[in-house]
Amino acid sequence: MNQHFCKVGKIRFGLSEVINLKEIEKNYLKFSEEAYNLMQTDSSLSDFLYEEANKLKKLILSLKSANTNDVDAAF
Repeated sequence: MNQHFCKVGKIRFGLSEVINLKEIEKNYLKFSEEAYNLMQTDSSLSDFLYEEANKLKKLILSLKSANTNDVDAAF
């Protein structure tokens, strides 16, 4: 097999191509809003959603700091 046609190990994807940052931000906002709405009716589900939102927030901040050194003021 010629090396000219072999691309195994030659192609690398960036994080922005693998992880959709806008989708993660939408999920973060959705979880935060649902957690706030459920605070009075179902506190255990609300706590769970807040924890998931915090995990997503950390992921968003780490991805943004990996791309640039500027941190978004919304978070």
